[in-house]
Amino acid sequence: MAVTGIIWNFLLRPDGFVNGLLGRDIVNAISFFGDDRYNVWVIMIMASWRHIGYIMLLYLAGLKAVDAALREAATIDGATEWQTFRKVVFPAMRPVNIIVMVITIIESLRAFDLVYIIYGSSGGLPILGVLVFNNIAGEGASMKGAAYAVILFLLSIVPIIAYLNQQFKEDAK
Repeated sequence: MAVTGIIWNFLLRPDGFVNGLLGRDIVNAISFFGDDRYNVWVIMIMASWRHIGYIMLLYLAGLKAVDAALREAATIDGATEWQTFRKVVFPAMRPVNIIVMVITIIESLRAFDLVYIIYGSSGGLPILGVLVFNNIAGEGASMKGAAYAVILFLLSIVPIIAYLNQQFKEDAK
């Protein structure tokens, strides 16, 4: 994540690659990191870019695992491609969708290092990881950091338990 933050910092800073591509000099540059309108979008794009390849591989494996006979039966019944996807393929990919959701939730809660490398602090974003760090290791060391850490833990563990519960129910059948 640190390297990802450094790369995106190089691309989006005022004298960086994107502003150079847009033909802007330092005076007229778009400030991706200083403007509150862009902060959330910049972090979301950086975090998505980092794990989109992995998510695509999971979906590709899930699509290959869907039985071709199901698609053929839907076609014989007169379903369009969209109806086949919505009514047959997507429900058959439920385990993959749950895994992707769990990974995405956990990755979104791990955005601390990206934000801290880019902004040096929270950058105006109330991210739990930054709040934990600032309240435990920052200037105002307090027990609030431990409370934020517990919230972060609960937000991480709930989707994992839901996934494991679903998996154990399927294995028991």
